[in-house]
Amino acid sequence: MLIFVNDKLVLMKKLLIPALLVTNSFFSQLTYVDNFDGVYPYSGASTFNFDINSDGQNDIRLWRFSSTSNVTCNGTTSLAKYGNFRGLTNTYGLNLLNGNGSSIIGVDCTNDTLNINDSWNEYSLLFRVTQFPNGICENIGYGNHKQGFRLILTNPANGSSGYKYGYIDYTLTNVGDIIIHGWYYENTFNVPIVANSQLQYPYDGNCIHYDTVTVQDTIVTQVFDTITTQIFDTVLVSVTDTLIINTTLNLPAPNNSNVIKVYPNPASDHVTINTGNYLLMSGYTLKIENSAGQQVFTSLVNQAQFYLDISNWTGNGMYYIHLIDPQNNTVTIRKIVVQ
Repeated sequence: MLIFVNDKLVLMKKLLIPALLVTNSFFSQLTYVDNFDGVYPYSGASTFNFDINSDGQNDIRLWRFSSTSNVTCNGTTSLAKYGNFRGLTNTYGLNLLNGNGSSIIGVDCTNDTLNINDSWNEYSLLFRVTQFPNGICENIGYGNHKQGFRLILTNPANGSSGYKYGYIDYTLTNVGDIIIHGWYYENTFNVPIVANSQLQYPYDGNCIHYDTVTVQDTIVTQVFDTITTQIFDTVLVSVTDTLIINTTLNLPAPNNSNVIKVYPNPASDHVTINTGNYLLMSGYTLKIENSAGQQVFTSLVNQAQFYLDISNWTGNGMYYIHLIDPQNNTVTIRKIVVQ
């Protein structure tokens, strides 16, 4: 059972077995990273990287690409476009997630708990399509989804490899945009993580795709005599207040990425934008608009940091920060909150 007590997520389980009366408490630390409903517009080819566990190295990539030959989907013929989440190898671990050794992230085909016994599909496409909303070859379905992952990392306590489990909370829109709300991850090695709804896509227990998803929310309790063991699993949640924008640039490797940080988020009197290695972003523009589309700030990315007094903005509410490349293409749209 999941409940909230004083803004903390508390998972309570009761296990009834024939034994002496014992009460144990297990504490695990979850971190929730709020991506502030970052919008990643549908396009033919683009990549966005995410440092899932805030260790300074990217772990997961949102990848969209186009085929090199025409395909026919639902009567529409053109170059097919694909979208998926991928694991990235970094110096802290393998991070080849949930799959068969490839970098495409698979799906948990069992239930809403991620652990070492899970059965994984080899990979999962978010979509394969010639156009939205028609011309769909393959699509996990519009709406909210939770993509489970397991980070393969070296445990500093003993030097051995271990798993850290988590999941990405996101939405696929009917025009192909992907909205990433945020992600949870378990700080403790080899400890399961429980989502508050099913992590699986439309696959059955054998990882065979089907069209109808049935979610059963049923708690089964077994009682043996009158002796019980109570286990309380308390999960503490911490929330980040910095918006991280990972940007892939049209530059040759290895200098083809930059990180922009916007904080605090939510904000009350000012916003600071740290543009990282801004010299790599010649010709890029930052633009901020309110929910009505009114522009409150715009500037070329030409300095290391912007300090913005928001007292002259249009009041509390949601604002959208646009990153625009030199060809006037919107690279990403991210959300900041003024309260």
